[in-house]
Amino acid sequence: MKILVINPIGHSKWDNQDKKIYESFVSPGTTVDVVSLPQGPITVESPEAYAEVIPLVIKRVLEYYEKYDGFIINCFLDPGVKLLRGIIRKPVIGPCEASMSLASLITDKIGIVSVGSALWMIEDHIRSLGYANRLIGLEGIDLGVLDLDKDLELTISKIVERSKKLIDRGAEVIVLGCTGFAGLARKIEEHINIPVIDPAGAAVKILESLIKLNIYNPRAATIIKQ
Repeated sequence: MKILVINPIGHSKWDNQDKKIYESFVSPGTTVDVVSLPQGPITVESPEAYAEVIPLVIKRVLEYYEKYDGFIINCFLDPGVKLLRGIIRKPVIGPCEASMSLASLITDKIGIVSVGSALWMIEDHIRSLGYANRLIGLEGIDLGVLDLDKDLELTISKIVERSKKLIDRGAEVIVLGCTGFAGLARKIEEHINIPVIDPAGAAVKILESLIKLNIYNPRAATIIKQ
């Protein structure tokens, strides 16, 4: 199967890095490509950026629709995911919804660590997905998305610190609430000794399952079909 990951930002800085991360999770026989938007914000950390990228994400998916079996929108706010499910009859996954789905299979005491600038938007999104009653807490680190890979050990230490606060409040699983944290789950688990869900891993494994089982939104517009 062929999967396309779309970075909803107007630059390709992280495309190669994200491709390697997603490839580390896929099953044999699955190929992954990563593309960004031809224009758009540098990150999605504000309501303005979120609103800007939604039509651009939809346009990008439709541009590549015929070439891929499924799509991942690589942002924890899942921009455009629900709308796309009403347009195409191929599965579209957002990392937040995928991560919360997996976390809910093992516990109803979920903690999320993200970047501090987007917390209220994430909280609203979690509520819209129906997981508010399973959320123990949401903690943000004091780094922006553009700063996450400048000092990876510092980023990890900040995530660990916030994760421990959530564990003290009763969290039994930690969800990494930013795709900029993708690939770090195992390193963080070494410090906190509870499961940590990687948003990239969650998204790609659920998408593979949907593709293999031929599951899609039956209410999608009939103009574009598989």
